[in-house]
Amino acid sequence: MMSERKNNRGKIQIMGDVLALATSGIKKTHIMYKANLSYEQVNLYLSELIGKKLIGQDVSQDGVGYRTTDKGREFLLYYTRLVEFLDEPQVELNAPYIHR
Repeated sequence: MMSERKNNRGKIQIMGDVLALATSGIKKTHIMYKANLSYEQVNLYLSELIGKKLIGQDVSQDGVGYRTTDKGREFLLYYTRLVEFLDEPQVELNAPYIHR
């Protein structure tokens, strides 16, 4: 029997969290702690987000930072709309409204 895992985030949600954190620029360590990810997880997600051109690396004297790209901001826009859509109360349809 499988147990329900309601509190675990999915891949898309974690990607959204990382992109939201990186909108104004952030270091990997801060992403790791603020998004509650392990070192391995943060590396995996950053690699995937960079590969999809949703996040970019900023290299400076202070080290490497990460910033959400325009494409990443577009992802966040659609992701936010989807979350809002799913959080809306569901309307029950009565029999007269159901067309077959």
